[in-house]
Amino acid sequence: MGFDVSYVSAFVAGLLSFLSPCVLPIVPPYLCYLAGVGVNEARQDVSRETYIQLLKTATVFVLGFSTVFVALGATASVIGQVVSEHLDILSKIAGVLIIIMGVHFLGLVRIPILLRGA
Repeated sequence: MGFDVSYVSAFVAGLLSFLSPCVLPIVPPYLCYLAGVGVNEARQDVSRETYIQLLKTATVFVLGFSTVFVALGATASVIGQVVSEHLDILSKIAGVLIIIMGVHFLGLVRIPILLRGA
């Protein structure tokens, strides 16, 4: 079951989440932090150098943030594909582990490593 999402709809969803009441109020202080400018200084006229520094640091932050989340998404996708390819053997292994834990819980077989205290 896959979801086909166009680039336009993904962009609109991201824009709507950015404009949400939870995110939008923290944008100005965060941009001030990235620029190394205090909130009081930002209310005044910002110099061109400060503005350029703000754009550079915000761009690098967004690129780094995007890289991390793309890598995490790709990793989760690969793990999901591997699990779905080997689902039958993984379900058999999980079943055996559940039976072993149940037998241990009933006290029919004692597994020493599971009897240790924390």
